[in-house]
Amino acid sequence: MYFIKTYSDIFGHWYEAEEVRYIPNMKQNYRYLNSGKCKDQLVDIICGNDDKLVFVWKKSEIMDELYSLWCKRQL
Repeated sequence: MYFIKTYSDIFGHWYEAEEVRYIPNMKQNYRYLNSGKCKDQLVDIICGNDDKLVFVWKKSEIMDELYSLWCKRQL
């Protein structure tokens, strides 16, 4: 199996595309950052479509929990 590795110029490390989620919603990203639970979960910030920022987050239990709270409008 072949995995695509990407280098983060911002954080100075490599990550695999299969191990992350791309979140373009700035309000959602703000809520994740403001939760205080995920400071080591942010992997990269990239330029997406229309020159908009996209935050790249690790796939993890913490992020699954925050996503669930986001969907329930509890975050």
